[in-house]
Amino acid sequence: MTDTRQPLLRVTDLTVTFGHHHHAVSAVAGVSFEIFEGETLGLVGESGCGKSTTGKALMRIVEPTSGTIELGGVDVTKQRGRALRNARTHMQMIFQDPISSLNPRRRVKDIVAEPIDCWKTVEGAERDALISDLLSKVGIDPQVYGNRYARQFSGGQCQRISIARSLAMRPKLLICDEMVSALDVSVQAQILNLLEDLKAEYGLTLLFIAHDLAVVKNVSDRVAVMYLGKICEIGPADALYDAPAHPYTKFLLGAALEADPDSPMHSQVLEGEPPSPMNPPTGCRFRTRCPNATERCANEEPLPQEMAPGHLVACHYPLSITRR
Repeated sequence: MTDTRQPLLRVTDLTVTFGHHHHAVSAVAGVSFEIFEGETLGLVGESGCGKSTTGKALMRIVEPTSGTIELGGVDVTKQRGRALRNARTHMQMIFQDPISSLNPRRRVKDIVAEPIDCWKTVEGAERDALISDLLSKVGIDPQVYGNRYARQFSGGQCQRISIARSLAMRPKLLICDEMVSALDVSVQAQILNLLEDLKAEYGLTLLFIAHDLAVVKNVSDRVAVMYLGKICEIGPADALYDAPAHPYTKFLLGAALEADPDSPMHSQVLEGEPPSPMNPPTGCRFRTRCPNATERCANEEPLPQEMAPGHLVACHYPLSITRR
């Protein structure tokens, strides 16, 4: 059954290349996906696969080399100046390092107020009430901690402050870039629970970038798997984790920590190092490490094919086919 919903975010053939000619690095190479309003899309893959660069390109922090980014039907890649600034109010980003993402010279209440003051959405007593409400929503007492500096808080508290700041302009889309990877496990759970509550309260749509597969499964409606700048598989979280269709997804899940050492997911180990993005393999980029690779994989780049409703895989020999 075809999904008739209109996506809040539509990314088409997004490419980000650093450098020029012989020194060019293909960080993101033709990535396409959609995120529907109110859902969470998890983006996973090895370090260096292009996850964070994709998130930054959506915000235009890193300029895309080519491709389109449509937010609410508006092509963000064509916007400049004030039009781009207006578009950015509808999408906000939470960064991996919560401490360095906050200005150490400003007090917490001023950090949260900065986007409000820049756009002058509210002023006076209404402004102060909004700042206090945002801090309270993320578990920071504005009366006790509002005048303190970011350096006086722990990593988990700084991430709460970052979340409050990101909500100041009531964005539609929140891009979470490894937002819990620098935190203790117990703090991770608190932040993720807070994020789920705020998602429901503010009607947020999330792009959740992470390398922790267990976390991604728990918070995501759908999951996209990246390898060397390309999305190799995307589908509903439960279906993708229970029956991965791409060999790389299977290896990635098998590498995740699990309480059962005899689990069949640990029976195979992915050998070798990822190829250099300066000189990616021809055809399928995963073929140099794939046990199922053939000459076709070297000569022909696999296009996404639908294995089940909403479950796409870019592979000539998907696992569901090779098992037959």
